[in-house]
Amino acid sequence: MRILRILARAAAAAAAAAALAMPGPAALAHDVIESTSPANGSTVAAVPAAVELTFDHTPIAIGTKVVVKDPSGTDVASGEANVVDNTVTQAIKPGAPAGLYTVTWRVVSSDSHPIEGTFTFTAQAVGGGSGSGGTTGGAAPPSSASALATADGDHESVSAGVPWWVVAGGAAVVLAIAALAWGVRRAVTRAQTED
Repeated sequence: MRILRILARAAAAAAAAAALAMPGPAALAHDVIESTSPANGSTVAAVPAAVELTFDHTPIAIGTKVVVKDPSGTDVASGEANVVDNTVTQAIKPGAPAGLYTVTWRVVSSDSHPIEGTFTFTAQAVGGGSGSGGTTGGAAPPSSASALATADGDHESVSAGVPWWVVAGGAAVVLAIAALAWGVRRAVTRAQTED
């Protein structure tokens, strides 16, 4: 009878450990940027009227900030960024000069965590303030946040990897299961020697 009680406790503890090891809901994952317009690293005929960032989910409008820096480092963003569905649009001031542009963005993910990143594009002519500016060459739109890179090769800060706390929690569950197995084996061995 003692062995049955030990095995029942071990089964209950294993079930609890398995429940803790189950993955969390999808809401725990940050939104991921799917593409930008202009595409990261691309060359456009003229400075576009606006830049667009498309995410896999709809970001929260509060706290959204997009900075568009021209070749001299001046922010040429016009007004506030606009969030519609899963797209963030930032207007650019008319008459912005040709050259390399750096777009730095920060949005609040649909899971309420801030995410941020940077991308670049080159404009061959001054912006007129209308039209979207077509791509004349360069990279295709990236398929994930990790595909976007700045001009110097650094990847943006959004990561598609596993959060550290998930790894630590998984390690803790594995250690707990190992300790439980060791304790059950010890208890079973002790109960068999007493009988």
